[in-house]
Amino acid sequence: MKKTIYTLLLLMSISIFAQETKTSTTSLDLGADFQSRYIWRGLQFGGNSASAQPHLEFTSGKLTIGAWGAYSLGSTNQFQEADLYLTLAATDRLSFTLTDYYFPVDSTPNDYFKHGGSGHHVYEFLMSVAGTEGFPIGFTAATNFAGADKNGGKQSYSTYLEANYGTKFGQTDFSFFVGGVVSDNGGYYLTSGSGLINLGISASKEVKISDAFSLPIKTSLITNPDQGNIYLTFGFSL
Repeated sequence: MKKTIYTLLLLMSISIFAQETKTSTTSLDLGADFQSRYIWRGLQFGGNSASAQPHLEFTSGKLTIGAWGAYSLGSTNQFQEADLYLTLAATDRLSFTLTDYYFPVDSTPNDYFKHGGSGHHVYEFLMSVAGTEGFPIGFTAATNFAGADKNGGKQSYSTYLEANYGTKFGQTDFSFFVGGVVSDNGGYYLTSGSGLINLGISASKEVKISDAFSLPIKTSLITNPDQGNIYLTFGFSL
């Protein structure tokens, strides 16, 4: 299955590159985010410590290929992460992403190139619709279609749904979001099958350090109504 997925990703990449013209815009981006806590879709990963989250991304025309990771900066080594993804921007608002989420466990052999329900890979297909100036509401739908998200040996197809509203006050960007999960029969999102897991607000802005450098910062208030949890996080990007 995993070889089939990688083959499809490769063929998709070749097909899209073949359609790009010589004048297509290409870019290479690398950097890292530093978060006081790693909170993803209302769930806390990485233990009770800060998280370093490096990324490497190559874009050519409508195609983006990237790698993203998360590593605990504390003594605990829970839920370390190294992901690969492929994004196709179908239009200015509509995009599709295939992601291979990989969760190594430091205390055991991981065998990255082995696929199976008991392994550390989860494969997700995501569709995202961005908001516009006239209608600043965006939507996301993401389904685990293969990998370790199992229930009784069968794929659960856990599906995450989110709506967000973006606005701006002064120099600060605000995003209000609400997200829930369905078909979570394997407990991938730690629910009993469905639940409202991600509700909150994020604020971000750039702090001018010098004439040549500004530091992007972000603060988020995140609640998980299904688990009764609340988090207030702070982070910056380099």
